Amino acid sequence: MRTREVRAFPLQDLRITRADDKTGRLEFHGRSIVYNSLSEDMGGWRERIMPGAATRTLAANPDTRFLINHDPNLLLARTASGTASLSEVPEEGVDVDARMADVSYARDLAVSLERGDINQMSFGFWVTADGWAGNVHEVFGIDLDGGDVSVVTYPAFSQTSAELRSAAARQIGEPPLPEPAQVTRALQELRAGKVLSAANRQLVQDARDALDALLEAADARSLPEPGYPVERARHRLNELEMLAQL
Repeated sequence: MRTREVRAFPLQDLRITRADDKTGRLEFHGRSIVYNSLSEDMGGWRERIMPGAATRTLAANPDTRFLINHDPNLLLARTASGTASLSEVPEEGVDVDARMADVSYARDLAVSLERGDINQMSFGFWVTADGWAGNVHEVFGIDLDGGDVSVVTYPAFSQTSAELRSAAARQIGEPPLPEPAQVTRALQELRAGKVLSAANRQLVQDARDALDALLEAADARSLPEPGYPVERARHRLNELEMLAQL
């Protein structure tokens, strides 16, 4: 199953046009994806969307929504309806042009954009081709069909899949930190009699490694009485060790 990713960039080339003062229709232009720009530190690693990453998906006319804060209830425009369009600027990124819906939240957004209170764009996508250059995750291909471009109040660099965080941790030589919810789902699948996928096997192994490191740190402190939390962690570690061997 593909994992959706979300990233944010400073909003560039912003233009808000009040095309019709009578109806209040608003037109938007901005850069939703910036090529060849290093992300913020994402925990010991950074990311770069490489030039041309969106070429293939744009050629297939993806159905992409234009939203506020990735909220499907705050729909401004959509490529499938012809009210939004995405265009690639070679070597620079992907621009979005939209005729925003004549709704109150679009008019409110226009005020916030013009004031500079909102100054970032983000996009939801799926990685189709990637690699690593040292501690930099390079994305060579993305899929925007069913994804979105959004104006956002806060950056979304932290919204990275557990799979990518785990891969990044292995790349930079640090113990991966698995998502508790995903470990729980893997355990639920096992208890339901399902065979663990390769990804879930790795997830369980990552959880085991993380707990092992935690226990080593606790032992290093030479606590006179480990107490219930440490004993509970040891029990959980034994359980995960057995699962990882299945």
